[in-house]
Amino acid sequence: STLSSSSAASDVYKRQVRGQLLPTKILFLRLRNLIKTMKSPEQQVPGLKIVKDFITKEEEEFLIKEIEKQKWETDLKRNVQQYGYKFDHKSQKIKAVLGPLPSFFGGVTHRLVTQGLFPYVPDQMIINQYTPGQGIHPHIDKPCFEDVIGSVGLGSSCIMEFRNRDNPKGEQVDIFFERRTAVVISGDARNKWSHGIPARSYDIWKGAEYKRKKRISITWRKVKPRDNR
Repeated sequence: STLSSSSAASDVYKRQVRGQLLPTKILFLRLRNLIKTMKSPEQQVPGLKIVKDFITKEEEEFLIKEIEKQKWETDLKRNVQQYGYKFDHKSQKIKAVLGPLPSFFGGVTHRLVTQGLFPYVPDQMIINQYTPGQGIHPHIDKPCFEDVIGSVGLGSSCIMEFRNRDNPKGEQVDIFFERRTAVVISGDARNKWSHGIPARSYDIWKGAEYKRKKRISITWRKVKPRDNR
């Protein structure tokens, strides 16, 4: 019948159109992914800043020696030192005032401000020591701290993963956190993207394998006034 012929022709047309559109759609998706990989992590994660060689090799060696002289807290799976204020990981709140930041960090802390990475002088530091195979789960720093948070890695590199918690598809951006590099987050990078370090003994970056060594992470933050925490 005319009706059945018309329906059959319509099905053939739809199949032809789908056959033409499918490769186009795949090409578009591949092109979109290619463009995304061409963007820097700072372009993909608003509020992320990466400054390579923020400290010198000599400064790195000096800081490692000074840090190793201090006492480590061993409550967590990794060794920790805290200065300025003590953040309690169980209650997720500021627990005590510890006093001023150590003088041997003065130059680097000052540089965070003078280079415009911090709009204020940070007054809290946490130092994490990671052995090969250790990491830290994806997290967003608690609201008891101000918007800007900065870290510098010593001794080894690693991959840090940023995940967009507002994206239902779980958008992820990885950065190669090289030693002596400063990573600073604010805005969306601080409040909407979690950051974490996968627990493994080596990383693959751009086809090359990087074995992890003992790594020390220094993180600077500023505690909010008590009424705003």
